[in-house]
Amino acid sequence: MLEIYNNFKKEYPKTMMTEYKKILSSDFVYDEVGTGMMYNSQEGFFDSLKGWKNAFPNDKITIRRTIRNGNIVFHEITCTGKHDGLFNMPGYDTTASGKDVKVREVMILDFDKAGKVKKCTLYFDTFGMMKAIGAVPAARME
Repeated sequence: MLEIYNNFKKEYPKTMMTEYKKILSSDFVYDEVGTGMMYNSQEGFFDSLKGWKNAFPNDKITIRRTIRNGNIVFHEITCTGKHDGLFNMPGYDTTASGKDVKVREVMILDFDKAGKVKKCTLYFDTFGMMKAIGAVPAARME
């Protein structure tokens, strides 16, 4: 799933949607815990990806570790990129800062019996990302 995302550049949405539809179940659910957004369709997921790619057009996802347990796969991820576009989050938009980000994430993929992804749950360091782009002040340690 992440390989498709990393290979996606200018072909959105046609190529990317075609590739993802091969691996996502028809009742796919995307739960983005870091933003509080949940999408109960492939189309909602595609809209979310488009938003991320708009905000961070050169982002790169690196899988640091993978753990499999039955039909569940856990990925420990580092995502890097430059904030070069409008970033939409629920109730909050931020214009491009031009700042580099490095965000740690954990992605949990649930597969159905046919081997398709039926749910993707993404946890990420929202505060660290927002701090990196200057959207929130750095925390003071006292």
